[in-house]
Amino acid sequence: MGVDSKTEKPLQLSQTQEAILNLFKEIKPILDQHSFTYFLLGGSLLGAVRHKGFIPWDDDIDIGLYREDYEKFLKIIPKYLPEHLELRTFRDKSDHHFYFARIVDKRYSISREGSLTRRTENLWVDLFPLDGMPNNIITQKIHMFRLLWLRMRYHIATFDRINLNRPNRPIIERIIIDLVKLFYKPGHIRYKKWLYKLDYVLKKYSVENSNWVVNFMGQYKFKEMFPKDIYMDNVMYTFEEFEIRGPKDYHTVLHQMYGDYMMEPDDSHKNVHKAYLINGKLRQ
Repeated sequence: MGVDSKTEKPLQLSQTQEAILNLFKEIKPILDQHSFTYFLLGGSLLGAVRHKGFIPWDDDIDIGLYREDYEKFLKIIPKYLPEHLELRTFRDKSDHHFYFARIVDKRYSISREGSLTRRTENLWVDLFPLDGMPNNIITQKIHMFRLLWLRMRYHIATFDRINLNRPNRPIIERIIIDLVKLFYKPGHIRYKKWLYKLDYVLKKYSVENSNWVVNFMGQYKFKEMFPKDIYMDNVMYTFEEFEIRGPKDYHTVLHQMYGDYMMEPDDSHKNVHKAYLINGKLRQ
């Protein structure tokens, strides 16, 4: 039985949301068949709590897996995918520039705006690794600083693709963005070098031996770091037609990430991905 949300489920999904739901419908049986433990993250958890599904203006599904399961899933998933679906990671030969993996539906194209370069991408479901953090507080702070430094270098290397219009950026990020704009020249600066370095550092501390778990490459960085018990104590949530696992203590998670999470944001803060379905026909 899923956890009850506080508001009614939306009456109608957008075309993009329907297509994403159909995509997840093809991925979920593979996750379940191999007994992977996976969780709703970020806006998807918020949507399950507040709307029993998608946030009405949201355009993706975010799923997290413990690092060990994440790596296993990336190895097995390609052989189960139908022809129209494809795994994308920074380790393959595609132009996938994100650290986290995606399963994409090649039949649909999404227009992405908000960055220096307007681009077209295939419709997606995001998959994030949940990583351990050092238990010692001093070691943890050093590790956090190192990760932030590497993430900044990666974002500078892919500056033309980051969403410059994302709301509520910390002031230090806005200052860095303004400085980079002054000197930036188009073209990626060996961004995969920084992704491999991030990958190495993120995998340094196992979830099994850690008291803390983080989705560092999500939008909120260390706002998505929680005691491991938060994830160990989990329940099933209703997300549209599915039941998907998430932390039982959703209040701690969502309050840390969003503040007053039950209050809807201003219109200017909606659809922060600036993504729009531009072609592809939904299945009947």
